[in-house]
Amino acid sequence: MSEVFLFIFNRSATGINFTKMSNVNSKAAKKIKNANRKLFGFAKLQTIDPFFLDGNELETARIQHEQMTALLEGKGLLATPSRKDFIEGEIVGQTKKGSYVGIGQKYDAFAPISEVGNLAIGERGNFWVMSNQFKEGMITVSHVQAQAWEKLKAISENGEHVEAKVFALAMDRRSQRVSGVRIVFEDATLKGIRGFIPNTELAIGTDPRNLVDTVITAKVQGADPHKGGEFGYVVLSQKDVAKDVASQHIATFAPGDVISATVLKFIKASAHDKDMSVLVNIGNGVTGLIYRTEVSGYPRRKANDVLKVGEEIEVEVTRVQPELQRISLSMKALGKKRTLSALEPGLVVEADIVNSTNYGYFAHIGGGVEGLVHVSDLANDASGKKESFKIGDRTQVVILSLGENGSRVALGRRQVVAAAKK
Repeated sequence: MSEVFLFIFNRSATGINFTKMSNVNSKAAKKIKNANRKLFGFAKLQTIDPFFLDGNELETARIQHEQMTALLEGKGLLATPSRKDFIEGEIVGQTKKGSYVGIGQKYDAFAPISEVGNLAIGERGNFWVMSNQFKEGMITVSHVQAQAWEKLKAISENGEHVEAKVFALAMDRRSQRVSGVRIVFEDATLKGIRGFIPNTELAIGTDPRNLVDTVITAKVQGADPHKGGEFGYVVLSQKDVAKDVASQHIATFAPGDVISATVLKFIKASAHDKDMSVLVNIGNGVTGLIYRTEVSGYPRRKANDVLKVGEEIEVEVTRVQPELQRISLSMKALGKKRTLSALEPGLVVEADIVNSTNYGYFAHIGGGVEGLVHVSDLANDASGKKESFKIGDRTQVVILSLGENGSRVALGRRQVVAAAKK
């Protein structure tokens, strides 16, 4: 006796109905199949006067005849699902341990009770194949995992941040060195999905050993339920979260804003620079750059001569690039703006000589503002010659005129000397 499965179809007002039979002797089954083909086959219906057929009965019979032929020849069954495939199924039975899922195969699939989700008998849904056939051709599937993968796909596409628990270190098989951390999602909609964060994607300065048993925020870089090991392929990045936070924080600023910053360290902004620029912290772990020419109100002094690591300073925002996580800052611009607001013609101020030319001296009067003392505005010394200065000398000058935004500042010496003699 060999087991076969046949579909016997019966004539009805709506067409042909299929009835599955099993445990039938193969020879007897063949006779029944051929007899029914002759008695109720589509070819037989074609010999009947169409007047005696109901509506689309002949067309319905043709479609069902083709379906039955395909089933009898083994062509109507879907390809056997493999592990990590997504399939559609219907809950056809329930037990204490789980539910049976009809998937269009010779045998139903089985979903453990923890993997059924909220599906009831008669309801359809997507399932993720957890294991290959194990008993009588039955495979294990999960509706919960299918929903979780769909949710994870949406999270990845939207660039959302997710929380995950680090449950173990990831070790390189060859070197046995720590290559990253392994995480598992504890959120109800993602529960059970596992992933990996390589060392290169951890937050800067993070020791992976200190992350075990902690919950961290990460961003999905890649997710593929069909690849990887038992739990699929999920790679995340903690560093990308920091970048997103930086972009969002930087986007809150605009050129001209005055903000507080803490000096972190001195760097060369490019390989060709001789003087140092300054990296500062502006909050939320976001760093900004004060280029060497924008460091202080004394443009001819080096940054590390003017500032100290850990010092709190005020700076002006000059450029904002959230998409690049960049923000440019200036001490000079802020100092210049504040100095110019306090200056007016006739005001006597202290000045430092910073350069000499044939036509006079350039003097720094504070906040990055420089002006020119023209030779015609120099005082005469006791011998009647024009006074002279060396770079670095400090003297008093009077503001003669101010150009727009401090573009041209005219300074005078003889006026100060003359006023002092009165």
